Amino acid sequence: MSEFCLDCGNPQAQPPKTVFQNILRGIGEKNLTTLKGTIEMQILVDQEGKPCLLSVDNKTNLGSAELGIKQSVNATENWTPAIDGTKKQSSSVSLIMEFEGGKFRAKRRTFNFTNQSNMKAAGTPDRKGSERGELSESWKVFTQSNSELPWDMSRAVATDLKGDVWIGTDNGIVKISGSKWQHFNSGNTIISATQYNKGQTESVRDMAVDQKDNKWFVIGYDVYRYDNRTWTRFDSLNSPINWARNIVVDPKGNMLFTSWEGVARFDGSKWSVMNRKNSNLPSDRVLGVFVDSKDRTWIGTFEGNVVVEKGKTTALNDKSSPLSKAYISKMWEDKKGNLWFSLYNEKGTAAGMYMLSPEGKWERLWKDNPTMFAGNSINDFFLDEEKNTLWLSQNNVGIIRYDIAGKKTETYTTENSNVPSVNIERITKDKDGAIWAATFAGIIKTALK
Repeated sequence: MSEFCLDCGNPQAQPPKTVFQNILRGIGEKNLTTLKGTIEMQILVDQEGKPCLLSVDNKTNLGSAELGIKQSVNATENWTPAIDGTKKQSSSVSLIMEFEGGKFRAKRRTFNFTNQSNMKAAGTPDRKGSERGELSESWKVFTQSNSELPWDMSRAVATDLKGDVWIGTDNGIVKISGSKWQHFNSGNTIISATQYNKGQTESVRDMAVDQKDNKWFVIGYDVYRYDNRTWTRFDSLNSPINWARNIVVDPKGNMLFTSWEGVARFDGSKWSVMNRKNSNLPSDRVLGVFVDSKDRTWIGTFEGNVVVEKGKTTALNDKSSPLSKAYISKMWEDKKGNLWFSLYNEKGTAAGMYMLSPEGKWERLWKDNPTMFAGNSINDFFLDEEKNTLWLSQNNVGIIRYDIAGKKTETYTTENSNVPSVNIERITKDKDGAIWAATFAGIIKTALK
């Protein structure tokens, strides 16, 4: 079972001597001379010592993409993993670098959990939002202080088939049914508690609802299913699940889970895996997956994209297609058969939102601003077909509302609205038409008019 504890172990995970050298090399001498401020990096270190950058809190005068932080951290040689007794542990470590006048200082964040009762992160947006007068929506914010939300730092939100809203936080799950809030945590379910605090529940990283109204969660790095009566855990002992990241439900009700070891598929009774060995994926580090109405499986990896149809894998490297230049992070198919893509790439100008028509014609949104998503990627998007509106959460910026017909963009940030954080993850729509989003400082909901 794969769980990450927060800088646990005795001894704790130790970085190689080259870790800061790699980061400085990625920043470059030219940037280093003008760089000012702090960068905090949350790094996952598995039992083998392999590092993976989870998040960056960049409070400098330069963008994260320009500084190459992600590539530098992930390319670092293996750490010495944390040890608990005689057993290696997977852990999460936070490193802080302070820059000024061409010099830097580095330190490791230490954590004290004795009096900790909540966590949140607000942040300053990397990009200016819309003028207040241009914003058409107002938001209601739910936090631990004004509601029954158990924890402000939240990453997942979804609406089930009955219209109830489910929220996954870094310390428990909430079901909102009308005015009633129901809580699920390590005290009343089989969900694991954190190793460093048995009174705190593992973080919910993603969730989805299938066609039978089962709720699926990535919690820690295992998967849980709740069938409205019973909880079931899938981990490395009873499934191919290992470091699950995102959940996708295909049209037939199969569950797909992305990971750094390919795509795991569960049909309700049997598991299968698509990876480099058996499906010719460019890489096992899968960013996104989607199955369309034609039963084609689209897979985006950090080394390229493929489509799998009738067991045949085709590389999507046509130079005239944006799929040859950036990687699929999420897809959706609308009622007209158009395929919507969010594409990720920190290099170049290909990252962004695209639509592919059934006739094979590509359309790029915000084509006049090609660098809009290069440094600040799209965390999630939601297509509201009833209102012909596209919603996006943009990393370290905020939440974007796009009127498709009018081609009007509204960007909500911590500076021009009461949106409480620049870190916004999943987005959903409830039965009344309100948009909900999970943020690192509470849950937000549009006020109905």
